[in-house]
Amino acid sequence: MSEQNQNNSAPIWAIWKWALHWQILVGLILGGLIGYISAKYYIQVWEMAKDAETTRAQAAGEAASLPSLESIFNNSLMYMIFQLFGDIFLNGLKLVVIPLVTSSIIVSIIGIGKSAGFRRIGLKTLTYYAITSTVSILIGLSLVNMLKPGVSASEMNAQGQMVQKAPLLNTENIQMFSEEQAALQSKVGSSGAADFLDVFRKLVPDNLITAATTNNLLGLIVVSLFVGYLVVRIKPEPGEVLTLFFDGMYRVSIRLTNIILRFAPIGIMFLIATTVTQNYAKLSQEARLAEFLGSLILFAITVVAALAIHIFIVLPLFLWIFTRVNPYRHHRAMAPALLTAFSTASSSATLPVTMECVEQRAGVSRKTASFVLPLGATVNMDGSALYECVAAIFVIQAFGWELTIAQQFFIVVVALLTSIGVAGVPSASLVAIIVILQAIETQLAAQGIDLPLVAGFPILLIFDRPLDMCRTAVNIFSDSVGATIIAKTEGEEGLLRPELLQGHETFEED
Repeated sequence: MSEQNQNNSAPIWAIWKWALHWQILVGLILGGLIGYISAKYYIQVWEMAKDAETTRAQAAGEAASLPSLESIFNNSLMYMIFQLFGDIFLNGLKLVVIPLVTSSIIVSIIGIGKSAGFRRIGLKTLTYYAITSTVSILIGLSLVNMLKPGVSASEMNAQGQMVQKAPLLNTENIQMFSEEQAALQSKVGSSGAADFLDVFRKLVPDNLITAATTNNLLGLIVVSLFVGYLVVRIKPEPGEVLTLFFDGMYRVSIRLTNIILRFAPIGIMFLIATTVTQNYAKLSQEARLAEFLGSLILFAITVVAALAIHIFIVLPLFLWIFTRVNPYRHHRAMAPALLTAFSTASSSATLPVTMECVEQRAGVSRKTASFVLPLGATVNMDGSALYECVAAIFVIQAFGWELTIAQQFFIVVVALLTSIGVAGVPSASLVAIIVILQAIETQLAAQGIDLPLVAGFPILLIFDRPLDMCRTAVNIFSDSVGATIIAKTEGEEGLLRPELLQGHETFEED
């Protein structure tokens, strides 16, 4: 009996027989419920501990040493279990990234064979990435100017114009973000504009082992491109041996990915439980930020709406124009990768799942997918570029300042460049936004205007994690659309056939 018939005949309660994307969806829902329930429980524990400490301190006539809600969570056994199993699954995905990326690119370049084919596909890939990233930034720019999430109600006049009155942020109230500023600094470190130059330096790593251990995917991709290019240009005997070796490495990586994906619903459940617990605690603890929540919620709505336009309208339109295939089928084919990206908030960690979906469920050849997707996971960040633009303008609006057309164009250009060049830097979006704000600060200072824009940026950390999950899903979906479009332009047939989804509702080993 085929796998499809087995799935169809399985009872409805046999969740382990369901298609993978439905299993992951169940894991997402259960993880959210578990995280919410555990957060509510530990908030009650925290409130009881706080009341007890206050009573004791009053009786002793001394200052109360109140425990933080974060410490209650971090030291709880349940939270540590969530984090443990979520990290194990995430580490499993990260484990396979390096061998999968290097072997897949080498095998792909060997398959392409001649440099003319390589140059053609490479040019198409980079052109697609540049166009979609630019479109995503312009969508975000349009919505943030239309909805003006950083402008409070008291700042909007009858004509709907921004006026310099009671800005959401000023030099006094940003002092309340001192803790968040410290947390931001610990994430970003000393990173800044100079780190963009380091990205180009990393294109040629001086040590492959170091590049692998530091997750320098950009350097490994460049090396893999050259290795694949040179393998087909050496003598047949050693060339065949190397081809078999890298092909074997690729097949082993795919099989290892299949094993890891069997545990995806459970791993994602624990990842979401951890995320919900953390963010519920953060929002509960930040009651002092209640006056900002309205604008923050509108900011989150602006980002999500812009991402939704890009993933549900713009990218499907690209797909239909260039391939004439049903965009709904592509969304369905990419469902496991989208849910994994949403759960992990990591394009690199999701890459093995993305490659599985594009090859087995969308019907793109290994040759195309193995070249386009690893490169896209490193340099194509449509969602991140959009977010950088919206976030930077939101902070500037919150200080009661309206940017000129030239300044907004500057933000578009910087967001586009940083979304590509900053991929190898930790906390990439944070670094990019800070670089944008620092540049605007400098421009305003030259005009005699002193606005501490960077100091107000930590307000975005409240909703950063859920928005990071959303923009990561957009990033990997854009990669998959690019792989499908390029496959079609290369003459590949049978993309997104209905029988592909029927035959690969769960992944099969090669």
